[in-house]
Amino acid sequence: MAVPHPLAARLRAVGPGGILALLLAAAGALGLWVLAVGHAERRAVDAVAADARHRLEIYANNLDGAVERFDYLPSVAARDPAVSALAAAGSGHADPAAVDRVNRYLEAVNASAGSAVLYLMDAEGRTVAASNWNRPDSYVGIDFSYRPYFKDARDQGVGRFYGVGTLTRLPGYFIAAPVEHDGRRVGVLAVKIVLDALEDGWRTSHDAVLVSDRFGIVFLSSNPDWKFRARRPLAADTLKYLEESREYVGLAHPPLVLPRSLQAHPALLVERALGRYGWTIALAADAHPVAQAAATTRIGLALLLLLALASGLYVRQRVKRQGEQRLAQAALDRAYQDLERQVEARTADLRDAQAELVQAAKLAMIGQVAAGVTHELNQPLTALRALADNARLLLDQGRQAEVSQNLSHIAGLVDRMAKISSQLRNFSRRSEGPAQPVALAAAVQEALALLDRRLKEARVEVAVEVPEVTVAFDPVRLQQVLVNLIRNAEDATAGLAHPRIAITATSATLDERPAVRVAVADNGPGLDPAVRDRLFDPFVTTKPGGQGLGLGLAISLAITQEYGGQLEARDGADGGAVFLLTLPLAAVEHDDAST
Repeated sequence: MAVPHPLAARLRAVGPGGILALLLAAAGALGLWVLAVGHAERRAVDAVAADARHRLEIYANNLDGAVERFDYLPSVAARDPAVSALAAAGSGHADPAAVDRVNRYLEAVNASAGSAVLYLMDAEGRTVAASNWNRPDSYVGIDFSYRPYFKDARDQGVGRFYGVGTLTRLPGYFIAAPVEHDGRRVGVLAVKIVLDALEDGWRTSHDAVLVSDRFGIVFLSSNPDWKFRARRPLAADTLKYLEESREYVGLAHPPLVLPRSLQAHPALLVERALGRYGWTIALAADAHPVAQAAATTRIGLALLLLLALASGLYVRQRVKRQGEQRLAQAALDRAYQDLERQVEARTADLRDAQAELVQAAKLAMIGQVAAGVTHELNQPLTALRALADNARLLLDQGRQAEVSQNLSHIAGLVDRMAKISSQLRNFSRRSEGPAQPVALAAAVQEALALLDRRLKEARVEVAVEVPEVTVAFDPVRLQQVLVNLIRNAEDATAGLAHPRIAITATSATLDERPAVRVAVADNGPGLDPAVRDRLFDPFVTTKPGGQGLGLGLAISLAITQEYGGQLEARDGADGGAVFLLTLPLAAVEHDDAST
């Protein structure tokens, strides 16, 4: 007689209804597993991508600053009378003494500015003088008429181009400006800059950063293997243009293959358009925190399933034997305690890893900003020297009007240097001290000065009516709060034909003490009713995706309350939003008010 298998016997004992219940329970557990792991991965991806967008903004600003500080160089150097006279003479009729003088002038300016090469082309595109005139790879005599930056500068007034040098095979960014003589364009002056130092800084930050041109070809990257690869297929007309312009002469453009982690989570590749240049900067975020979050969730679910199974066994054993109940309970308690310890340990590890990653990125960015300050001040100094020399020549020639114009340029450069040093001094201060008397009107003006360029580019009309009062606050933190409120107001007016911001201050009381209430009002769409009650909660934002983390107002509220103030938001009487910042008056204001 055959003996039935133990499993078959147990299934017959359970019956069809029990088997169906087991199958449904297994399907439910599997579905819960998939949903929970997917949810954990999505949350981790969102958090990592948000942090990556913040770092990407810093990289984009550094890249823009590294290029922008050379914008003035071709146009300023082109004003030198010797340069314009040589360009007008052309390569075929140039006086050797004049060529030697301009060569040495360009060499000195190039060395002072820190650029790669500074060179002068005549109207036909042939180089007549260059800063590298005495080097084997000199540009003198080379015809660059085929380069787009030469044509654009000659025909449109400015030329910009990134490409590989046809002589040196070294990539660089070219900025060109026309050279005028007697009211006509007689040549083009161009500067080549290399961005190797910027790439080196990216590599030290351990972030995967890349910059691609309008065709999708990567030309800057923290990963050398990604350079000159194409992010998308290149059309036939694009390949023809690249060949004619020699933009990447001698280089192929195989497709860029991103890591599997980015293919699985495309949101980890965050991008930002650099519209001024036609470039796109991207940052490939580290997928390790996502994998760690998914692994932690799987472990937690596994332990929960084990816990559920243990609970079922416990109930069954309790029905069968009262004595085994105590043993099952003890095992259950131990499993639950182990679960809590493991989950807490992994959660703490994840927080520590994320904090270390953010801190390391911040330190790397601070180093890059500090390294660029010297160059930011060197450029106005170089321009001052060039303009001063030029003014002396013009004065000797009796050209008083042009001397006055040069002096105006010099005054503007001096103002720019003062502004750079003032902003650097303010940002370098790290203050967490007690409240002290702060001039409110001066603090508002300093905040507006920090945002001056941003407000001018957005064409925002700013009206300020703030009396000369003194508040009790920390000056650096007050400036931080004001900058955040003004910047939020500017963001709210984006897209308006006539954006306006009004900053006013009126008397108020705060806990029966004299105070002043600062109102920052805009003519934007007003407060979103969906988030009005949660406006000051962390990570709540009404800005489009990728433009804010939702922490600015929460931090501003915390700072204000720390110094005994109040911060609230209202809809404006005539539309828009109004943020009210109530600050206690300093002790000196109390005394003046009482007398």
